[in-house]
Amino acid sequence: MAKMEGEVAKFGTKGYGFIAGDDDEQYFVHQKNIFNKSRLKTGARVVFNVENSDKGWVATDVELASGGGKMAAQSRPLSNGVIKGLFAVLFITQAAVIYQVFLGQ
Repeated sequence: MAKMEGEVAKFGTKGYGFIAGDDDEQYFVHQKNIFNKSRLKTGARVVFNVENSDKGWVATDVELASGGGKMAAQSRPLSNGVIKGLFAVLFITQAAVIYQVFLGQ
């Protein structure tokens, strides 16, 4: 079956919830069916496959949609230069505090 799109309608702390598909159907989703085991949040856009079970429609292979939504942004790791700069600022700040506390008037 082709990939479908929808929005997370509800996803609880117990690891399951529902996706409102763009076709106006409700799909049950369980944590084990989510790509990278990431936690879904209400309102996030997702892409998924559908299977029919004896209890109704189930979303499988659920991934965050790349086109938008509040969950679609991926974080990038900090570069070595940024990390070195942050350590330099931390060191200078610590040196200034030590100077003020122990050597200042």
